[in-house]
Amino acid sequence: MVSGGARARSGPAYDPNSARSDRLGRSSGGAFALDANGYRYRPPRFPLGTYKLEDDAATEHWHERELEVWKGLWRLPQAIAWHDPCYAYLQGTVALYARQYVICESSSSTASDRATLARYADTIGLTPQGLKLNGWRIVPHEVKTRKKTRPARNVIAFPSARERYEEMG
Repeated sequence: MVSGGARARSGPAYDPNSARSDRLGRSSGGAFALDANGYRYRPPRFPLGTYKLEDDAATEHWHERELEVWKGLWRLPQAIAWHDPCYAYLQGTVALYARQYVICESSSSTASDRATLARYADTIGLTPQGLKLNGWRIVPHEVKTRKKTRPARNVIAFPSARERYEEMG
């Protein structure tokens, strides 16, 4: 039996303001920011084949439900990351999550089905732990601000403290 070693959820939570987090790319500035308003484009085609059941009507109903869950997932902020080429490999797992979700809705689902659903949710970033493991954070939608107005001609413009600080560093 293997013992020791790093595990995804072991130890104290990391401090996003520490030098180690900066070095590991875990600082709050290094996290992949996801817009809280979610993904606004058409979802990709469902990548899995049709799940076959005993009769055609049940199979069709099952497939429609899978597509409904799939489209709902693609409205979430995490879909911004799934669309990104760096995380595109997760799209298959998102499809498996949608299928597993429908399986868990059925009366014949088991505890292992629900455990699998929870693991998929972590993998694709639907839980707080999954967001942390993937290095993602959901940020509020930023409203564009107006550009700075030009000062009047008779007023001398002095740089702000922030501008002076940025010039120094």
